[in-house]
Amino acid sequence: MTKVAVVTPYFDESLTVLSDCHLSVVSQSHRCLHVIVADGKPQAAIDDWNAHHIKLPHCHNDVGSTPRLIGAYHAIGLGYDAIAFLDADNWFSSDHISQVVHVIQSRDPDFLSTSRFLCRPDKSIMSDCPYTDPKKFIDTSCMIFTKRSFYLLANWVLMPKYGHPISDRIMLFYIRKAGLDHVHLEKNTVFYRCQKEGIYHHLGEEIPVGVAKAPDYKLLFDLWVKDGHEPLL
Repeated sequence: MTKVAVVTPYFDESLTVLSDCHLSVVSQSHRCLHVIVADGKPQAAIDDWNAHHIKLPHCHNDVGSTPRLIGAYHAIGLGYDAIAFLDADNWFSSDHISQVVHVIQSRDPDFLSTSRFLCRPDKSIMSDCPYTDPKKFIDTSCMIFTKRSFYLLANWVLMPKYGHPISDRIMLFYIRKAGLDHVHLEKNTVFYRCQKEGIYHHLGEEIPVGVAKAPDYKLLFDLWVKDGHEPLL
């Protein structure tokens, strides 16, 4: 049986939001381990959940990259065959992991990715994601690493500090550079709660209260190239 762990870093998300995330993991049709990693602000209630709750003593201020890596290494040390990621404000469809496992068992890829729905803060669906492209952009919550790609996980913390807001693009850059066998699943099995203004502008949607402004992504892409890297597609 293919053993899959799902890693979720969190900082100050509400228990309601975290519960939505967690329930989607424990409700998977293919059983998996949920590793929930507190980045310096642990919530005691999570100790009673059906999960491994790792508590880091300080916040790393890297948009979840350090707790994401620590959670992944914890699962690898326990002998898990694949590592999926799920950000605290997102959730999976009940067949997300089973779809992934089917491909792992039938095609044995190095890395997998899935597609996603874009959702409002109230969890209602806006649309399919127009940005998802296995050659250009895969959201972190849509990434699944198998054993032959585990060595790339360290890049979550080895990337430059400015890179964490675009860490998903940087990780995909390393995956493509390594020439890994990458299988992309077109079915939307991830629900992404949109918390930044840019997506609403792009879709012509009214911006909900509490949604944040997006970082200056162009500046971050330019800094990456300035540091001597190939441009991020």
